[in-house]
Amino acid sequence: MLALVVACTSGDPPDLNRSADADPTTTAPADESSSTTTVGSTETSASPHETDEGTLRLGLADVASLDPVGVSPASSAQVMLTGLLFDTLTHIDPRGSVQPGLAAYTASADLTRWRFEIDPDATFADGSAVTAADVVYSIGRIQQGGRPAGLRLEGMEVSAIDEQTVEFALDSASAVLPELLAAPVMAITEENAFAEGSGVPTPSDDYRIASADDEQLVLERRRGRGAQTLVIERFETEDGALDAYLAGDLDWTISPPERLGEALAAAGTRGLEPFHGGLYLGVDAGVAPLDDQRLRQAIALAVDRRGLTDKVFGSSAQPLWGVIPSGVAGGSTKCRGEWCGPDRERASSLVSEVFPDGQSEPLRVLVDDTSTQRAIGDEVERQLGEVGLEAEVESVPVDTDETPIISGRKQLFVFGWLGLTRSPTDHVPRLFLSTSPGNVSGLSDDGIDRALAEAIEEPIPAERSTVWLLNEQRILDRVPVVPLVQFRTTGVMSQRLEGFDVQVDGTVDLTGVRLDGCGSDTGDC
Repeated sequence: MLALVVACTSGDPPDLNRSADADPTTTAPADESSSTTTVGSTETSASPHETDEGTLRLGLADVASLDPVGVSPASSAQVMLTGLLFDTLTHIDPRGSVQPGLAAYTASADLTRWRFEIDPDATFADGSAVTAADVVYSIGRIQQGGRPAGLRLEGMEVSAIDEQTVEFALDSASAVLPELLAAPVMAITEENAFAEGSGVPTPSDDYRIASADDEQLVLERRRGRGAQTLVIERFETEDGALDAYLAGDLDWTISPPERLGEALAAAGTRGLEPFHGGLYLGVDAGVAPLDDQRLRQAIALAVDRRGLTDKVFGSSAQPLWGVIPSGVAGGSTKCRGEWCGPDRERASSLVSEVFPDGQSEPLRVLVDDTSTQRAIGDEVERQLGEVGLEAEVESVPVDTDETPIISGRKQLFVFGWLGLTRSPTDHVPRLFLSTSPGNVSGLSDDGIDRALAEAIEEPIPAERSTVWLLNEQRILDRVPVVPLVQFRTTGVMSQRLEGFDVQVDGTVDLTGVRLDGCGSDTGDC
């Protein structure tokens, strides 16, 4: 599909200048006997729930299954529920730094073997300890799932060293494994939790399941901070969830894009949050006349991404200003670099240089045969026409086995990308390493390849972040893509709800939630 290439393979950006020496989880480039930092997970006894003031009511659509292996990273609702139920080996904090989750970790000197020491205090909701067998079972299911998360774990062997220690053996050096394992879809479940007939799984995160049926999940907090009780109403469609919200039965839900105007009129914009999925205009530099960099630069200068976003998506999306989306470490809310449009005068001048005798043939713009992508193609065609470039939009059926991207029959094409974690690693190298399956634009640059490959092996996070940003700019200067649109989680929330913090990957942080003055800082409601 052109619509979304899923990792086959608004706020200011986090501070990337933090000293690596101050980061307790920085991987020491030492042998396997390196010391580790272990983070405990303290159990707390929940106070009796006496009123509904401490009850947070969520409406989630298309969450029939509780199995994290079946979760689509493109579904904010599925990711959110998975994040509420299951913990991961590592976490990415609000600054973009990796922290221990269920386990602390060390790496061998050559970064091909990683050991994860499970926190001895880590337990499932039934009180049983999280063990190495649980981790091996969970990761093994992900590897066999045939989904994007499993493809990301190719070339790795996972084994239990003892009851609390798991080893990942990689076929090539990587310093970014802890970032990958922080993805919500890398959830750790009990061994055999999803064997046939096993019933409702036991959570490994901060809540236990008090009751569950096809229409509702009730979760009770067992440790940490957050709302005392979560009532999750399960809907078949986002329309049904929004209707329940508008009737006053929910504190938060996701609005379908086509009803967002109605939702925002009732709830305001507090629930809109950036999501790390986006759309790009691919530019194939391997075919004439796009092999002329001046023409690619003219296209980048011609595109008005804010105008396109407002016209096609309205409030359900925001402009995408770079390879790294806003909300991911290094992402920006402003366009960086020389080739940021719209600059029609400069674009027209470059077009005249490339075609001094006039353009001989129109440029082909390939889009999926959907109303949204056709609208994007029409707007791109119009904007290019304003700088003297003729273009024609061609729709491609989304269910074809061999898309124009694969066959090579492309010039300009709209495609999507979705990361699995809140890390720039999911975007820069996976989209632009020449050996990456996600490199649909066909960029091949030995210098960029070397820099990205070295960054993947760079154990110091601050140094790695610098490489991502420098090479993002080098890539955008080559114009293999023009970033267009970043999607949003189109949440709507009630006036009584404060501090419901939806992350860029769709997960939610409940530690600051307040309901009518009933705050999580006291631990009680």
